This record gives sequence, C-alpha cells and structure tokens, in this order.
Amino acid sequence: MRSSSLEKVSENRFIYAIKFIACIFIVTTHARFDGPLWNIVFAIDHCCVPFFLAVSGRFLLYNRGMGNVTDIVEIRKRTGKSLIRLLKITGEVYLVYLIFSFCFHMSKGYTVLEWLQMKYNLHEASVFFVFNSGRFIYDGSYVYDHLWYLFVMIYVYILIYIFAPVLRKWYKGLVVILLGLLFIGEWFQIYYPIRPFGINISTWYVLRNWLFVGIPFVLIGILFNDYVYKRGDISNMKGPAIIMTVVGIISSYVELLIFGGDTYIYFGSVITAVGLLFLSECSSYKGWVLYTLGKRASSNIYFYHVLIIAILDIAAQNGLISWSVMTYKPLLVMFICFVLFCIKPIVDYRKRYQ
Repeated sequence: MRSSSLEKVSENRFIYAIKFIACIFIVTTHARFDGPLWNIVFAIDHCCVPFFLAVSGRFLLYNRGMGNVTDIVEIRKRTGKSLIRLLKITGEVYLVYLIFSFCFHMSKGYTVLEWLQMKYNLHEASVFFVFNSGRFIYDGSYVYDHLWYLFVMIYVYILIYIFAPVLRKWYKGLVVILLGLLFIGEWFQIYYPIRPFGINISTWYVLRNWLFVGIPFVLIGILFNDYVYKRGDISNMKGPAIIMTVVGIISSYVELLIFGGDTYIYFGSVITAVGLLFLSECSSYKGWVLYTLGKRASSNIYFYHVLIIAILDIAAQNGLISWSVMTYKPLLVMFICFVLFCIKPIVDYRKRYQ
C-alpha cells in the first residue's frame, strides 16, 4: 500500500503542472490588468506561494525508497543539502537583480556611494534580517520584493536544521500557533492598525515573512508527508480534495471582496494549499508539456518575471514601447517568459523522448 504511494511521489507530474499554472497566476497578478477577472486572479494568486512553501516541506524529508526521514542526523543532512542548493540559487538570482539595481540607479544620477548607502544601511539591514524585505532586495528599481520567498526558505531550512531534534514534537503546535497569530495580526491590519515596534502592522512585510508564513506552510508540507506515509493509499480522497480546493478558492475570493487585498494570507489560502496537496496524491497527469514547464521553467519564471516587468516599464516610460502595447502587459510578460524559459525545455524533452 505504501510502496505505490512512494513510487508515485518520486516524480509527481501533477505537482509540477500545478506549479507552472500557479506561476502564471503570479505573473498575471504582478503585471496587473483591468477587468472583472482581476479579483479572481488576485484571490487565486494568494494561494500560490503558500502552496509552493507546502510543496517544499512535502518533499524536504521524503526519502525515495523509504518514504520518510525521522533520524535527526539524516534530517540535518537532507536539510543541509537543500540549504546549500538554495543558497547557490539565491546568490545567482540576487546578483542579477543587484546588477540591474546598480545600472538603474547609475542611470538616475546616483553615485556608487549613494547607491550603497541607500541600499545597505542599518535600518534596511534590520528590515531585511527580521522581515525578509526592504531595500536589500527591493529598492525601487523594480516593483515587487518577490525575492522574499527565497530568503524565507533559507530561514526555514536553517531553523529546521537547528531544531531537528524537536521538529516532530513541535510542528503541529507551531502550525496552529503561528497561523493563529497570523490571522490575529491580519485582523489588526484590517480593523485596528497598531504600530508594534514603531512599524504599522499594515506594512506588508510585518506579517508576510519567515515566521508567520514560511514556517507554518513548510511545516504543513512536512506534516502532510508524515500523514501520507502513515496512511498509505489516499486515492479515495480525490473527491474531498477537489471540494477542498474549490472551497478554498471561493473562500479566498469572498475574503478579498470583504476585507480587501491588504492581507496576504486568507483562510482560503490555507484550505487551497492543503487541498492541492491532497489532490496531488490522488491525481495523475499524463501529459508532458505542463509537467516539463513546471519542472524546468516555473522557477525561472518566478525569479525573473519581475525583472522583465521592470524593463518593460522603463522601455514604455522612455517611449521605446507604446502605452497601447502596455495595455496587454500580462500577455507580453508571459510571452517573453515563454521565449526565454519555456522553449528550450520543450525542445529538449521532445528530442529526448519523442
């Protein structure tokens, strides 16, 4: 019973397909568009990063052929490998955006010293190290601090490595406590915007960080991995998983209409992330296009779509692209992402398997 589940999860095509679709929603949200579908896209987008985090946790301590990692030494070994790999990726992506930031600010008349003082100072260091945001990763040269996700994952991996001996003693309680604090904080964001530590709680990064988003959703993924290992075959959960996912999306949309878009995580975001985890265990995807793009293109699309948006905005501001064309910016960004990141994986797959 368990072996069939283990074989399936070793190469879960459905999850890769969902990852690609989720990336498209994120691109569409960041590129923005006007129209009646905007709220629906925005609501679904708020389910995407929690799902990514949960998937990371789902496979972090999964051991192919054994199914589950419980030994403290092995937990640290696997987490350490994932951390080193993530640090390399983060370094590469950060360097690209750092070079872009430097070129952008030099073109605006900044000196190198002014740029460094603006970007790297004690205040920005505190914002970055406490909240995973600020000018360290988001300095006005581009419009979103999406790199927070990478640094959140680094924090979470480090904490899992340190607290490996008590991981499975604490993880259920931590999920409940941290999500509870997150939603209490969001209540304050909506109804009573207090200023803890001199920062307005409505500031986006006060609650959207490693503590209130990163840890609970990665732990949800680890908890789900343990559940699947103990339960074995959960193929009979497909119906409830579909219902859970649909209810989560509808809930996110309703919460958006009621509370607005100032909060980052909805109740529906949690329901959708868990529903998709269950659905990934109960469903199969036999196609190869979305699977290939999810596996080999979705990460680059997420990492670099903000850079593409920034370059297009600069080109439009300088008259290199007409504003009428920018009306279709989401489609334009997706087309450029497809050309840069999707064509090669598709061609490589066809050469190898067809």
